[in-house]
Amino acid sequence: MLMPTKIIKPVDSLFSISAYILKVLHGQNLNIDKLHDEVNKVYYKKVSLEKILLSLNFLYITDKVRIENETITIKF
Repeated sequence: MLMPTKIIKPVDSLFSISAYILKVLHGQNLNIDKLHDEVNKVYYKKVSLEKILLSLNFLYITDKVRIENETITIKF
């Protein structure tokens, strides 16, 4: 699910969804519900909350986002 394979297209991988999360978060702080809504507005198809959470885990582990008081921000 994380990496593109023969079955998972590159645009459906968590790498791609993570890039859209960073794009949405640029310049604003959002909670998880608002982030989910905003990503679904800009992504080409519906993204499940599960994939959003997995993508946020990936971004947190790679030190790209910060989560404080249920608010998600980009870490510069």
